[in-house]
Amino acid sequence: MLVPIAVVHVGPIKNWFLRLLTIYFLDIQYGDAQNLAINPDFCWLHSLTYQGVIAAIALLTMTCFLVKAWVYHFNPNLKFIKSSSFQKKILLALLIMATIDLFYNIPNLTAAIEPGILEETERYLLIVIFLAGFNRFPKYRIPVAIYGSAILFGLSHLSNFGWHGESFTATIAQVIGVMGSAFIWAELYLYTGKLWLPMIYHFLMDYISDLQSGWNSAGWSWNGEITDYIYTVLIVGVPLLFSIWMLFGKRRQVMEDNADLILDLNGRQSMI
Repeated sequence: MLVPIAVVHVGPIKNWFLRLLTIYFLDIQYGDAQNLAINPDFCWLHSLTYQGVIAAIALLTMTCFLVKAWVYHFNPNLKFIKSSSFQKKILLALLIMATIDLFYNIPNLTAAIEPGILEETERYLLIVIFLAGFNRFPKYRIPVAIYGSAILFGLSHLSNFGWHGESFTATIAQVIGVMGSAFIWAELYLYTGKLWLPMIYHFLMDYISDLQSGWNSAGWSWNGEITDYIYTVLIVGVPLLFSIWMLFGKRRQVMEDNADLILDLNGRQSMI
């Protein structure tokens, strides 16, 4: 609703300082858009408004019109004509520095590195054990390796009960919930043969989670509301359906071929 106001009243402003003031006041108008008062039971809609996502999109939309009123053209992916002084190594240095800047929070960083490496290494060991144990039953070895390792991965989180106040019901929800990711990470390894790939995704998931809740906080929450049940079903059900889809056709064959390599059945170097 602020788009026409911004274009009509802010667009004609030429003075840079006055433009700065108007942008400041416009920004205040957006905020977190909490006044929409979406019921917390509607988890996704409430989060989109309470966390300011809708406000951010609205501001982005308004910016397109406002900057055009200033006789510029807003383009978040502007294709510059490269200057003769442009250096790829400087761009690389900027990207590296921006990446390093993400990881200054050392407790969150180290707390996420540990499960990324340790738990994915444990998953590799479980996968090898299941593949070898069920190698006489080629029809079942891949599913057993995927779902067996995922179930054990989930059960390992029972040890979080009581961790910084995590309740028993929250722990059970976590045990079930993390299995969704475990299905995907197991197949990611089996399909690519690259253990470092699930390690990276595991690290990123834990790092983002730690940044949100604190590395020494309870790992999971459960309020017993309908949204908790829906959320749990989604984070397990969607990956489960995807994992089943992966068990057919050429997708399955790739994992079977890699299973042979992992077990070194053909005398070739195993992929790790």
